Amino acid sequence: MKKILLLSALIIAGILFTSQIKRACLSLVILIDVIRAPEQAVLGRLVGGPTVTKVKVPGRDRVILADLYRSHKEGKLFPLLLVHGLNPTGKDDEQLVLLAKDLARAGFLVMVPEFEGMKTLRIRTSDAEDILRSFLYLSKAKQTAFRGGMMGLGYGAGPMLLAAADARIRDKVGVVATFGGYYDLRTVMLFSLTGAYEYGGLRGHIRPDAALRWMFAYKNLDLLRSLPDRETLRAVIEKRNRYELVEAEKLAQSLGREGRALYDFLVNTEQKRFAQLYEKLPLTVREQVYQLSPSRAVDYITGSFIIAHGTDDSSIPYTESQRLADAVSDKNRAHLALLPRFMHDEPLEISAGDWFKRHVLGGWRLYGAIYDLLEKGGIH
Repeated sequence: MKKILLLSALIIAGILFTSQIKRACLSLVILIDVIRAPEQAVLGRLVGGPTVTKVKVPGRDRVILADLYRSHKEGKLFPLLLVHGLNPTGKDDEQLVLLAKDLARAGFLVMVPEFEGMKTLRIRTSDAEDILRSFLYLSKAKQTAFRGGMMGLGYGAGPMLLAAADARIRDKVGVVATFGGYYDLRTVMLFSLTGAYEYGGLRGHIRPDAALRWMFAYKNLDLLRSLPDRETLRAVIEKRNRYELVEAEKLAQSLGREGRALYDFLVNTEQKRFAQLYEKLPLTVREQVYQLSPSRAVDYITGSFIIAHGTDDSSIPYTESQRLADAVSDKNRAHLALLPRFMHDEPLEISAGDWFKRHVLGGWRLYGAIYDLLEKGGIH
């Protein structure tokens, strides 16, 4: 009799918790694929598919190319839009393709559009409009559930959050997920130029990558209204890239007011001078920074937030994700996962403490974020 009762209890538990067990297994395998090289992927060996279709999304003034990943599951699928970051490979990035395939195998209907602005390091508010139109297109596909989700990577998280806050789709966006995203682009610029970051009593400093600031500036010189300053500053940056620093400085002396303000801002590495130099930037630049900051839009997002960030991210400080999570008024809608040592390659020799932080603590937190995404997407 006891054996029958025990067997019955196990059967009932299996029925009740089948979905949770499946999500747990899928989350673990997706986690393994996320942290390993694409050629070492595991889930594709266990689950067939998905089917990948090339689609064209009508944009405001251009056609947006995208890949649609569909699993072989029957019934309604949760539509999930993946937004790549500042990456010249765009939607074809190997790790992004693997993530899209894994999420489709798990049961999502996944679409990954190509955003030209972010491919060319020229992020604009028009990217948010392209994201919005892509989501509308995806939400009208066959087999889709009424509500869907978006996931933004790196700088792509900014315009993704702006799109999710738009009144045209906000009621259809049930979840937004960010990895290495930002809240206020101005504080990201402070970090990029000076290496300093602080929030909630935490402070830190890294050595900023000087080449990155000049590369961004070179790609965005159109924000200057003065054509002569654009051309002069372009020549200055080209000389700096050839390490002709003395000649570059001499040429910079001929810049007009707009160009000089931007140049002085770019060469600065002192945190205490940042605010003053920022306020002298051309209004066109400061307005673009404001418009691309999700800080102005978070209150309008009605879905849940899943926010993950490596604490050693050298591109965007992890404190930006803390700001983003704290800005969500209903804390029950925000899941924050800070991942220690996640962005760095693992050294040949690693201390026991660092190994624990990276593999156990960081792995567990990322696993939790993946599980939460699957759960909110109704994967069972």
